[in-house]
Amino acid sequence: MPSISHSIIVNVGEDYLESYLKGLGLQRTEDDRGKDLKYWMDSLFEKDRIIIEDLEEFLFRELFWGKRKTIRVYKLEQIKDYREPEDWECALKEHYGITSIDFCNILGTLPDKEQGRKIAAVRSEETDKGELLKIRILFVCAIQINGKSGYLDSIAYIPVELDFKERIMILKAWTRQKVALEEHKAEKLLTHIENLMRMEFGVKTKEFADKHRQTLFLMSKDLINEAYKRIAAYNKVGKVSGKIKEFTGTILEELTLENVEKDTEGRVTLEEGVMDFEGEIRNVIECLVISDYFYQREFSQIWDMDLEAVVTRIKFNDRESVLTSIKGENTYAPIFCTKTFLTLKNRMEETEKTETLWIAMNRTKGNLNLKFDASESRYLKILIRYGIHFKEADLDSALKIYKKYVEKLNDKNAGAGEAAVS
Repeated sequence: MPSISHSIIVNVGEDYLESYLKGLGLQRTEDDRGKDLKYWMDSLFEKDRIIIEDLEEFLFRELFWGKRKTIRVYKLEQIKDYREPEDWECALKEHYGITSIDFCNILGTLPDKEQGRKIAAVRSEETDKGELLKIRILFVCAIQINGKSGYLDSIAYIPVELDFKERIMILKAWTRQKVALEEHKAEKLLTHIENLMRMEFGVKTKEFADKHRQTLFLMSKDLINEAYKRIAAYNKVGKVSGKIKEFTGTILEELTLENVEKDTEGRVTLEEGVMDFEGEIRNVIECLVISDYFYQREFSQIWDMDLEAVVTRIKFNDRESVLTSIKGENTYAPIFCTKTFLTLKNRMEETEKTETLWIAMNRTKGNLNLKFDASESRYLKILIRYGIHFKEADLDSALKIYKKYVEKLNDKNAGAGEAAVS
């Protein structure tokens, strides 16, 4: 007789399981109202009120996304070495005793401390040629959490997806509270499974180097400029460039500065490296029109500008290796209308690299708040922020906007004769 573990319920969430059962027309009777969800579901199993295969599919979706909002994206290489179904069938059988690349047994797969980990489900898609298009593996690891009287046994799910068309591998984890041991925490488990994918399945990845930081810079710059271009006065700043040049020239003529020189037309200019005086004055004027536009405007009104996304925080290293972090009044308000950002905008653009970027995207229910973290060269980290019910479509949105700027960077590099980013 099937049974559902309390650890599975915790990993999915009682509310979502109750909602799923309600959608099947299953309501608690008077006798069931005070009963723990586990025991109520077990009683439904006994009465054959739940179709196990359908429940397994629901659990797979929830455990592949749901609470698992800490995400790593790796770039795959040499995929011809491990994209045949036979490659995975052999490795699964050798290391886990699994004979299929399409199975799901979440209810019956619960590792203990001695076993360490198991695989609860595998799903795959193939091309017309019989090669793998995608493969999804749901690892389940034994962990311990802090209880009132000591450690309690529990489990953690680490979903892994290899997309051979996009040439990426995605690992996800739930950053859970009260985890007792360091090796059971989300980041440690992700690194452990990353290493297993290499050792047991022969997966090969390559580093991003600086390319993901360049991609995040391009994303931040374009998203911010997209907002600014909606401001009529901002689009007229270029028309006063002559007056800016005239003004800066007058100031340099009047002041007794040491590091000046004359250009071919006899005008006094600053020596290279002292300061981009014209750029700074232009920045002040841009600050004027932006501050004027956003003065007393609510954050909610910014969505009326029909923006793809809003930059809410940014972290970068400038040319002097100073790590700078800028954010709005809170982590879901835009930074592009803050005076702090406007004063540091030129420094950010000089580096053309962004280490961490927080953005908010519109969503059917609420906003999708994303953190892109390029501080590690091995992978791009994505964090789905705040209390949404995380679904596959949310991750698709995050990957779609990132891919858009990878392609833009490739186009830019192609024009400069540099290698493309994969």
